[in-house]
Amino acid sequence: MLYDCMQVFMEEVRRVQTESIRLDTDTDLEYENKYVIDNYIPKEGMHILIYIDNGFKVEEPLNISIDAKKGEIIGQVDSRYQYIRYLDYNSKLVAMNKPIKNKKIHSNNMYSFFVKQDSVLKGEVTEKIVDEYYDSLAKKEKKYTNRYSKELYRQAEKEIGVINLDNLEKIRNWVKEWVRNPSKLPYELTGKDYLKLFFVYQNEKNTKEIYEKENRRYILPNIYNNNEYNLKVNNEVVGLPNNNRSFNSKKSFLQNKTRKTITPYLVSMNEVIWQNRFFDYLYGRACIGKVNIYFDFDEQKIRAIADKGDDPDHIESGLYLRIRKGKEVEILDSNVVIALNPNLEDTFYYRSILEGKDDNVSQRECNTRSQLAAVIDEVFFGKMLTYNFFTVPEKLSITDSVVKNVLLTYRDRLFEWFYRNPKCDMQQLLEEMSMKLVQNSIQNGFHNRARQQLNLMLSLQDYMKRDTRMEEMMEMVQEQFKKYIDMNQEEWKFENDMEYYYAVGQLVDYFLSLSKAAKKPFSLAGQFIAAKDDAMIKENLLKLIEKYSHAIDRDKDVRAKNIISHVMLYTPQTKVQQQYLMAGLMSNNAFYMKKEN
Repeated sequence: MLYDCMQVFMEEVRRVQTESIRLDTDTDLEYENKYVIDNYIPKEGMHILIYIDNGFKVEEPLNISIDAKKGEIIGQVDSRYQYIRYLDYNSKLVAMNKPIKNKKIHSNNMYSFFVKQDSVLKGEVTEKIVDEYYDSLAKKEKKYTNRYSKELYRQAEKEIGVINLDNLEKIRNWVKEWVRNPSKLPYELTGKDYLKLFFVYQNEKNTKEIYEKENRRYILPNIYNNNEYNLKVNNEVVGLPNNNRSFNSKKSFLQNKTRKTITPYLVSMNEVIWQNRFFDYLYGRACIGKVNIYFDFDEQKIRAIADKGDDPDHIESGLYLRIRKGKEVEILDSNVVIALNPNLEDTFYYRSILEGKDDNVSQRECNTRSQLAAVIDEVFFGKMLTYNFFTVPEKLSITDSVVKNVLLTYRDRLFEWFYRNPKCDMQQLLEEMSMKLVQNSIQNGFHNRARQQLNLMLSLQDYMKRDTRMEEMMEMVQEQFKKYIDMNQEEWKFENDMEYYYAVGQLVDYFLSLSKAAKKPFSLAGQFIAAKDDAMIKENLLKLIEKYSHAIDRDKDVRAKNIISHVMLYTPQTKVQQQYLMAGLMSNNAFYMKKEN
């Protein structure tokens, strides 16, 4: 799976390179990896350039932060952003467990110094820690004791030369003096995010090349998960990649005990560097909320989209990754994508089949999958579904236990339908899910929400069956009931169970409206929704008749008498048809409508 994604990624990198205009300040490596760099996002914090060849002059800081909701990077309009971004890319650790020395310092070379601002404010960044950091950089050969680590470090030193100790000492002394005298940086620290110092030269391109070399000096011995697992095959070192993988001696259950090589797989240096770039790209997308990554095998392109926003392009054959921003980027889910189309086969109409006083939209039209997903999320889950497809249960901030349980039960299938496989069968699942949510809203006394959810449920039933049967049946039942309430008792009878259960719902709503209490708990209707048979319904109706009989006038309330008598005499032939009963509860009550001519 990862190999296939990488092939598309590498092709995308090559394509962007050929289409890009090379700037005078671009290095060869920067130009080759333009696609990666353009999608890389520095971690949030204060970024400061300090010019070595200008008396260590300190520039105004560039504050970079991310507005995840808008998918925007605060600070990217600054003219220095691209320059700082590239320096940052070449100064980051491959993993937080692979620092140069102390875990308080998160940079990888002598020209950059990354620390958390609160570490500085608490006095945790001491001269001793600074010395240890630069000592380790100056004597790296002592740091790498493993055979393969030594070999990889020597390879780096052979390619780029030995470290410039004079520059290292100058920078070390400046940093130590700043630790002793924080006013050397005349900018107030907030206590949040990073403080990143970049020691640079006036010549921008030259500075970038220096950072590239120092980054490679760090990368080669640290790019693999653990050099203890490295092997030499055909004169080439291969090892276990570090990205999105937790593998060490304490996790023996991950080892392949039946094979000579215990690691899951091994890759060459060139492959692992490409994989590292690939995960840098994914991290950048996750930072701005574009967590759905599609790989199109036919077009050899990548498309990253947010949960709410653009739709993926049409993909006949490809792969899908769901990612999340953590300390590093995490791949939460992956699957094959076949014949994915952002557009619905047929337009979906969310109709107000059961109209209420507060309805302000009679119909919503959805032509794309994202539009349909947004309606389902809003109406059924109160906008709690989209951002919780992969949230662990204990971290779900949903207080309603039924909604929480429904979300956990059905979210995997909903996600599959929205984002990966539009052909999967959803009819029965949607009906089950809808019924649970509508019943829960009624039990909790949320009349308007229950009606909106029932409208969506009925609209989805028609959409799945490619007809308008439910809408037509509901309209017919509603119109017929309006006629029944004003007909003489001897002139009519219920023609079917649908009419009967709708009348029960209307009658229950009418009784509840007779309550003189300041608050009229609609949740009392829940006992009818939960009824298993008609005998229980009639038993509960008798209780309501007895309770509210004082409010029914013998001569004036002829409508109530008419419907009560027919309901109590009718014997349904089917089990309780809850959706018609709920429809009667949710609809505008016909008992209070003016008589039509």
